[in-house]
Amino acid sequence: MANEERFSAIRKLLESCGWELARIKGSHHVFTRAGELPVSIPVHKGKVKATYVRIVQKKCQEDDEP
Repeated sequence: MANEERFSAIRKLLESCGWELARIKGSHHVFTRAGELPVSIPVHKGKVKATYVRIVQKKCQEDDEP
């Protein structure tokens, strides 16, 4: 099971999978990619909770599948 991660690591992972940071409103960082629904990641004290880490990992793993 994944633990909390630093936002900088999550951002690098998303950007390496083709996502880009579209906007920030409060603590929510919204990433977009053509043909996909946006992904909103809440960030508190520079950390992302484990639930959102798993969502990001799943989104990037979907890219690897044919």
